[in-house]
Amino acid sequence: MIIGRWLLIETLGPVGTWSLLAAGSAPRAWKSYRRAVPARLQRFVTAAHHSGAAVEHQLPPSRHVWSRRRVRAQPLLGPGARVHAVRLWVGSGAPPPPVGVTTFSIDGRARRIEAVRDESGPHCDHRPVVWFGAEVFEAMERFDGALEFVATIARAEPGVRWLDTATLRSAAGPRTLLLAARNPDPDRHHWVGVAADVTADIAPQAKSLESAALDLLRGTRSNRYLAVVDLAQVRLIRWVTEPVPGLRWGGPADERTVPHPQDRPRILAARADLRAGMQRVGLAGVRLATMEGGWIVADLEAEPLPSGVPGALSPEFAVVQVTMHRPSNGPGDHALPEQPSR
Repeated sequence: MIIGRWLLIETLGPVGTWSLLAAGSAPRAWKSYRRAVPARLQRFVTAAHHSGAAVEHQLPPSRHVWSRRRVRAQPLLGPGARVHAVRLWVGSGAPPPPVGVTTFSIDGRARRIEAVRDESGPHCDHRPVVWFGAEVFEAMERFDGALEFVATIARAEPGVRWLDTATLRSAAGPRTLLLAARNPDPDRHHWVGVAADVTADIAPQAKSLESAALDLLRGTRSNRYLAVVDLAQVRLIRWVTEPVPGLRWGGPADERTVPHPQDRPRILAARADLRAGMQRVGLAGVRLATMEGGWIVADLEAEPLPSGVPGALSPEFAVVQVTMHRPSNGPGDHALPEQPSR
C-alpha cells in the first residue's frame, strides 16, 4: 500500500474491472486495483463510489503499515453525477494537493464530449464545457494518439478501454494529460473517461517536427489549410492548421451540411475513390457554408492516411488540403462550379 500519496482509481466500469491510473502524478497504466489497495481499505473506495460523497476514517492500531493513519476517499463525479474515479489517500497530517483531474463523457454518435472540470487543478478552467467534433483538439498542443482514439470510438466495440497522453495548452503553459476512457455501457456509442494532469512526472511534448513544418508552409501560403476527415461519413476530425476563417464548423450542427448540396455528390464520389485505393483526388470549386449564411469557394485535394487497423480493407481517414479562392455572391449563388477531373 502506497502511503502519503493520492491514488487515482478509475471506476469507469463494473467494480471488478476498476484499476489504478496514477500514484500522485506517476502514471500506472490500468494497474490492478485489488493489488494496489489492500482488501481492508477497498471498502472506503466502494463507499465513496456508491454514495458519491467523500469518506474519511481514522484507522485503528494494527500491524499494518497504515496503522493509526487516516484514510480519505474522494469521488470524482462526471456528467450526470456518475462517479468516474475515486481519489484515495492514506497517511498522517494533512494530505498533499492532489493532481488535477477532469472527468468526461463521449457520445460517439453525436461526437459530443462533455467535461466536468471541478477538480481539474489550478492550471485549468473549472467551468464545465461541451465540445463537438474537432473542437476538442483546438486546445491540444500535441496528441499523437488522436486518430487512433477517434477510430476506436467509431468502431464502437463494447468493453473496450483506451489510454494515452496528450499535451494541453493552458494559461500556465503546456500540461501533460493522462487520458483514460472506457466503453462499458450497453449503449456501445457511450464512453466515459478521466484526464489526469501528470506534468510533474511526464514533461509536456513539444510540437512535432511535422506540425512545425506545416506551420511554416501555412505561413508562406496563407490561402491554404489542412484538415483530417473521416471516410465513413466525411466529417471533420481535426484541423491540422488553423481553421478556415469564417467557415461554419463546430458546435452541434452537422458538418456534413457544410458543402453545398449540389457539391456533395462529387465529394462522396471522391470519398469512394479514396476508399477504393486511389492515392490522391482533387475537387475544384467546392462551395462551403459560412457562419453568416453565405458560401466561400475552395479547391480540395485529399490523400488517404494509413489505417491503424492491421489488414484493413480501406483507409479510415484522409488529409484534405483546402485552397481558398474567390468568394461566392452570397446565399443565392447556386451556379455549379466547373467539373474537374479526378
